[in-house]
Amino acid sequence: MDPSADFAEAVQRAVVNPQFVPLDRLALLIAANASPAVDIDLECGRLDQLAHDFGGGSATDLMAWLAVRGFRGNAEDYYHPDNSMLNRVIDRGLGIPISLSVLAIEIGRRCGIELDGIGLPGEFIVAERHQPDRFHNPYRQRSMGTDEVLTMVRRFAGRDAQLTPAMLRPVDELSIIRRMLTNLAHIYSHTDRPSQLEWVLRLQTSLPGIDLAVHRQYAAVLARLGRFWEASEVLSRLIESTSDDVDLQGREEIDSDRAALLHLQARLN
Repeated sequence: MDPSADFAEAVQRAVVNPQFVPLDRLALLIAANASPAVDIDLECGRLDQLAHDFGGGSATDLMAWLAVRGFRGNAEDYYHPDNSMLNRVIDRGLGIPISLSVLAIEIGRRCGIELDGIGLPGEFIVAERHQPDRFHNPYRQRSMGTDEVLTMVRRFAGRDAQLTPAMLRPVDELSIIRRMLTNLAHIYSHTDRPSQLEWVLRLQTSLPGIDLAVHRQYAAVLARLGRFWEASEVLSRLIESTSDDVDLQGREEIDSDRAALLHLQARLN
């Protein structure tokens, strides 16, 4: 299995059919890129077993069960990469808001509980699809109403902040995956771990609508690792795909990309 190719293929299928996006498999494919020994089918079976152990009920029941089972936020080591790997969240019972929300969404889905991810300022939670005023926070092990969500938002965004429809809009599955990868890219970039950052950026560049800056960063990391041919290919594709109808800043960025490409090609000689 090539987890990078499998991830890109799953993303393309999700783009074609956005009603059936395998959030669990995509999240586990992130983990498989970090550790190729991860068995996707085995890990999905572990999610099935967790759902069987829970047995069903309400979303509030699920939050209580997760807490009793020992799933909690890892506030002591928040930026550890394992907190973003779904298999390691299952192993250790520790995660961050988005990974614990993915766990809740996937256990809930297996038990007929439909939950949507909600990306609030400073926190990621879930909402009940058919009762959108009922929210649940697996990281803080609690269920909440709208007033409690507003109180939490104001801790991050200021006491005058208000809940807006945009804040409470469900986050689709591919956007959840994008956020998980963004978290890992931030961790590996700030801890100067280019080998780990390389595979995260590779996955990011397979997502639709990803910022051009990510492609440029990917090329730069490949070059830093001495993989000049791959870096030049990334920049070549970027230059070819960039429209001629760009503003002054865009033309300056393209000129910079061309100069970087020439420098990389010179390294190949």
